[in-house]
Amino acid sequence: MAPPPGTNVTPLQARKTRKRALSMPTANDLAVDDPRNHKKIQQPAASVHSRCSPRSRPSLQNLPLELLESIFLYSANLDLPRSCPSLGARLSSKATRLRFFMMGFHDTWDQYFGIPMFQVEFDWDINNRFKDDVSLQSDLLSMPWVDIDFILDAQQAWADKFARGRCYRHYEKRVLAKPVPDLYKKTFHAHNRYMQHVLQHEKETWKFDARACFEADYEKALQSPPFRTSFGGTVCRMQEIHSDVRIPVDLLTGPWDEEKKRRLFWLDRAGIMVGKVVEDDEVEDIWKVVLACINAVMISPEKPDPLLINCLLEAWTFEQFPKDDAYDVLVKLSERLEGGDDTQDIKNIMKYIITRINHQVRWWGHESDNESDYESDYESDNEYDNESDNESDNNSDNQL
Repeated sequence: MAPPPGTNVTPLQARKTRKRALSMPTANDLAVDDPRNHKKIQQPAASVHSRCSPRSRPSLQNLPLELLESIFLYSANLDLPRSCPSLGARLSSKATRLRFFMMGFHDTWDQYFGIPMFQVEFDWDINNRFKDDVSLQSDLLSMPWVDIDFILDAQQAWADKFARGRCYRHYEKRVLAKPVPDLYKKTFHAHNRYMQHVLQHEKETWKFDARACFEADYEKALQSPPFRTSFGGTVCRMQEIHSDVRIPVDLLTGPWDEEKKRRLFWLDRAGIMVGKVVEDDEVEDIWKVVLACINAVMISPEKPDPLLINCLLEAWTFEQFPKDDAYDVLVKLSERLEGGDDTQDIKNIMKYIITRINHQVRWWGHESDNESDYESDYESDNEYDNESDNESDNNSDNQL
């Protein structure tokens, strides 16, 4: 193609001009390249799901068990295994539960292992006194899988790992001010096997055995009579739980099978303050719990159990319920007292409860003339009264 007339273009320039002309976009080309006319490309749902599959995301369910258990222990969160069935299944082995329980009680056990409560030097600043989480301990003790066998297994596993070589002794409160040899001469209604067990500890010839120590104390407690003022004083208490731990309500109201009685005794021996449930805002109508406790321990059973009396009937038992209900309790106790089928020890306890309820609720209408008689009868009939009162004054462990 020849250049237009009147132009002076060389052949080389003509070729360059043709190239530029061929590369210039047309109006139709511009219309095709308009972004508004581009079609959106939709990816298949399967492709999106594959990129977001659990395999490509971090997940607790996919972690190795050792790492998952470490997270569970460091979180100290009982809700973690409840958050997902698969997590619950992986964290439900007895070994994992034992380690979690040991973690929840580690600081308390480490701080007070083998030290009776009356020898503990308490720091009245509660934040310095106990390092463990009281809520966690309370929640653990309420778990359905925590029975007395589990507790003793956890205590033994902890001692084997953290308390090797540390001294653990049993103490007789009644002879603390007397020479140690007297400890083995006075059995105080305890079986000889208990005293032999104590002697082995004193001679440091007995490796700590959580179950053997518990069984020795429990056997002694079963042979202890009911006390008037030293409720909970069947054996010397050890500080093995946080002082503010809440006792499970079902252990207060019964009914009690053998396992529950043994677990209740372990808590009493470990320093539980039964009355803490009265201060628990989460428990509605606490007076109903108190009434249920008195009814189950003293009124309903054919033969009241001295162990339950000693573990449960403390000052809190005579408080926190309305006067009308107090009247019902007084009537039932008085009717049973007049029946004459109970032992003198049990009658003395009932007299004392009647007196305390009268005093607490300021209700003097029911046989008020006999209130002083109840007190005098109790003091004359109960051979343990004076000794128990002296212990209450001299030994602080009954007040903690």
